[in-house]
Amino acid sequence: ETTAAPVASAEVSHDFGAPVLELSGVGHEYGSRTPWAKTALRDVSFVVHQGDGLLIHGGNGSGKSTLAWIMAGLTVPTTGSCLLDGRPTSDQVGAVALSFQAARLQLMRSRVDLEVASAAGFSPEELDRVATALAVVGLDSALANRRIDQLSGGQMRRVVLAGLLARSPRALILDEPLAGLDAATQRGLLRLLEELRREQGLTVVVISHDFVGLEELCPRTLHLSNGVLEPASTTVGGR
Repeated sequence: ETTAAPVASAEVSHDFGAPVLELSGVGHEYGSRTPWAKTALRDVSFVVHQGDGLLIHGGNGSGKSTLAWIMAGLTVPTTGSCLLDGRPTSDQVGAVALSFQAARLQLMRSRVDLEVASAAGFSPEELDRVATALAVVGLDSALANRRIDQLSGGQMRRVVLAGLLARSPRALILDEPLAGLDAATQRGLLRLLEELRREQGLTVVVISHDFVGLEELCPRTLHLSNGVLEPASTTVGGR
């Protein structure tokens, strides 16, 4: 069971930096011009600023995963535009990092060092860079030689983040980042993400069906229902 949504408001004020992601009139339809065409998003518009912490909340079938893929540049919207620093995100794939709900499916290599280096785009022989990437997400460098299938769920999620963050993305999108983690692991991951956002200015967008525990990381909330975006504001968090 989830908590009730924050009270909706027409406008959410915040003091973050310059616009990073700008979505204007975004709509998306699967199977266009076929008998089984299905509309996933309708006229979605919002801006994500540098250092922002934004929660996009919605239930199953709300269109939130489609929206995440559009923001990451992996899907081109049927209508409207999604711009990263003024250019289409689909022309800059990789500049916005996307962490999948199932971390194991995103880990393609057999060992931690190979995975981090491959995701970040450098050689696994660059041991200092591997160690630095692991340290950023709170993992010991001794873990570099560990096999992926020997990791806990929380460690897998951090290894994914290590590879993504080592690429210095303009923004990080997390799809259900707390799914499948125990309470202690959830708290540790949230602390890490909060520190990265507050201290390093990391722009974070969380896609989730729940609000619990996300108030500090995401001071801003947008609610997505049946592909339509409704503004809502959280009351806790921010810089």
